[in-house]
Amino acid sequence: MRHRSLSLSFITLIMAISANAQKLVKEMDNAHTRFIPGAFMKNGEAAIYFSKDEHGYQNESNNYEAQIFDFELNPLKSFNFQILHPYTVTESRKSTGSIVKTKVLTKEHTRLSDVVPPISNENESSEANMEARKTAFINWFYESNKYLDPTISLEDLTTNCHIDGTTIYITLPIRPGGYYPYSDYLTKYEIYLDATDLCGFSYTYSTQVPKCDGEWVTSTCEDVPVSNFCTPRCTDVANMNHWNGGVYLPFSQTFFNEDAKFEYVRYKAEVREGGSSSLSNPDYQDGAEYLFGITDSDRDGDGEEDFRSKRFGVHYTGLEVVSEDGTVIYSFPIPDNCEGNASIEFFKSNNSILAQAEFSWYNENNEYVKTTRFYRIDKSSSVAQIIRDENRISASPNPANHGTPIVMTIPIGNNSPRSISVTSLNGSRVYSQTINPDVDKVSIPTHGLAPGMYVFTLTENGISVESCKIIIR
Repeated sequence: MRHRSLSLSFITLIMAISANAQKLVKEMDNAHTRFIPGAFMKNGEAAIYFSKDEHGYQNESNNYEAQIFDFELNPLKSFNFQILHPYTVTESRKSTGSIVKTKVLTKEHTRLSDVVPPISNENESSEANMEARKTAFINWFYESNKYLDPTISLEDLTTNCHIDGTTIYITLPIRPGGYYPYSDYLTKYEIYLDATDLCGFSYTYSTQVPKCDGEWVTSTCEDVPVSNFCTPRCTDVANMNHWNGGVYLPFSQTFFNEDAKFEYVRYKAEVREGGSSSLSNPDYQDGAEYLFGITDSDRDGDGEEDFRSKRFGVHYTGLEVVSEDGTVIYSFPIPDNCEGNASIEFFKSNNSILAQAEFSWYNENNEYVKTTRFYRIDKSSSVAQIIRDENRISASPNPANHGTPIVMTIPIGNNSPRSISVTSLNGSRVYSQTINPDVDKVSIPTHGLAPGMYVFTLTENGISVESCKIIIR
């Protein structure tokens, strides 16, 4: 009964603070706010911090300012954080005009030696002989297709037929909704008969592109700036109950130590070249590349590079617990080739603190690995010691060539139903496979997957456990 009354009192206090906080937020025009519960403040009273917007910057500033107030709006502290500006540099050649690119593809169909008269041995290009072949060719095509396409007529076929040397061509209409390879570029569709009586189809493709042969121009495009400030989830285990699972704690005076200084968590990060910003695939050709040699780097298909780009992104190399005076209290390094944001969660029980860091990276075998790393924090020496690594899921090869199976390494299960699913970036599931609990390696075929990026997900008991991104080339 006493536990229930304490819980109700705590809920009432939180409701009162929330109501007061809502009023304060209205007074802070356009402020991005977070609340610091009183349990993590030295004076035992809740506080609030805010920045001007959710990105943590304003007026092109290189710093992110976070201000902390008590609930009477009295200023307590102000902090500045590094703002990182990812960007992309592109170099392109100016256009001096345009050029029309044309490509003709042929597809053999059948041989008509028993349908059309042979070319005369005396004069292979005699007009009478070619006209006879032309008439026979038109009649054969009409009789073969008049029931399939009632709109064709002998008159139209004759009008659209011409002779080029010893080859006869009938130009056919390009019908909407019909299946034609690379139809976006198709300008002429013909059936032909050559001198050897071989009949086939001819497709003529055309496109007009800028001629990129002028001077090189360099431009820089900045992405949305990001701050190196981190807001981890912190749980005071000793004070947990059935509904309190910890809070996202931006600042604290009491969680990491007992002095009056504020502590916070930040990323160790820098902006550096992260490779090409293009996702073009060297093993995949679309119609423009296959027909005309047009690629992301060769935009007029003349065989010379006329466009290139480099991406300079934010790379994280660690996390740190820092005191308000800038002193690093605890450090948590992560692999240099970490992909995306690392995350960290803290668990405190009396004087002991555990940290759980999660990050995705590529190991020495170039396998994509998602690691959960556990630390025990020694408050007396300010040392965070690794006590265990759990590599939840990895995949190899990555990227993978189309048709090459991907081998996923997964943790042993606990007799629960498990499966591996593959989804495209638009959320469509393209593959699923049930796996046994004692299986730790799964081979997934890729011959049915189009080139692109996919998300491979391990599911246990209907709940997604881990996932990783795989590129199919």
